[in-house]
Amino acid sequence: MSEAPPPSVDSPSTDADPVDEGTTRDRVWDATLTLLADRPLPFQAWRIRKRAGLDDSHDRTIRRTLSVMAEVGWLTHEPGSKWWYPGEKAKQRFEVEFLG
Repeated sequence: MSEAPPPSVDSPSTDADPVDEGTTRDRVWDATLTLLADRPLPFQAWRIRKRAGLDDSHDRTIRRTLSVMAEVGWLTHEPGSKWWYPGEKAKQRFEVEFLG
C-alpha cells in the first residue's frame, strides 16, 4: 500500500482554506512593505487590500496586521484615522524621506 505524498507548494492540501489567516497576514505584510518601498506616502487600508488581492471580508485581519506593523515601527497611525504612514523602520530600511 503506497501513501500519498504530503502537501507541498505544488500540490497543496485540499482541506485548507485557500486564503487562511496566516496567508492573509503574509500577503498584507508583503503588500504593505512593497507599497512603502514604491511610494512612501500615507495610505488607507483599502489600498493594501487591493494590492494583496483580498476582498473586504479580510478587512479585520488587514487592520490588525497594520496595527502590529505600527506597534513594531514599520508604520505610524493615529487612533480613529483611516490613514497609515511610513514608520521609522520603513524610513530607515528604504532610505526614503516621508513625502506626505
